[in-house]
Amino acid sequence: MIFDVQTILKTEGARANVQVSLLPPEEFSGGEIEFCGELSFSGVIENVGGVLELSGEAKGSFAVPCARCMKITTQHYCVAISETYAHENAEGVDLEAVLTFVGTSIDLGEAIWPNVLLSIDTKYLCQPSCKGLCPMCGADLNETSCDCAEDEIDPRLAGLADLLK
Repeated sequence: MIFDVQTILKTEGARANVQVSLLPPEEFSGGEIEFCGELSFSGVIENVGGVLELSGEAKGSFAVPCARCMKITTQHYCVAISETYAHENAEGVDLEAVLTFVGTSIDLGEAIWPNVLLSIDTKYLCQPSCKGLCPMCGADLNETSCDCAEDEIDPRLAGLADLLK
């Protein structure tokens, strides 16, 4: 989402409210995480000493497989965003520590989406009491029980079982 900052750049201390909806970038599709529709961002962009400070909150949802039973579960996120933009010709600014822009518009997606991705955990459960899958037969233990022996010991570790007797 390209946002025009021409009026903000002219005056130090100038602010603009930002209310946008962003679709996930194409490179996010086809992975384990599938974003559900648009992300909504609500925040403010302000000219502070010649750099632009973006702050606000991004909200949305995504679908991901449960870490125990592999059923698809929908999760919601709410991420605080705080990023700094500087013009690529700005002096006195560490350009490696900020997002840069050319001209009078910025790409909000380059600030928002990386923050969303970093906030997503590596594992989610469909429910806190999810029993998962049987390691022997693969049955979903939330829906059924199986007759697999629970105390089956890997023969390579059988010697360690004697220590517990």
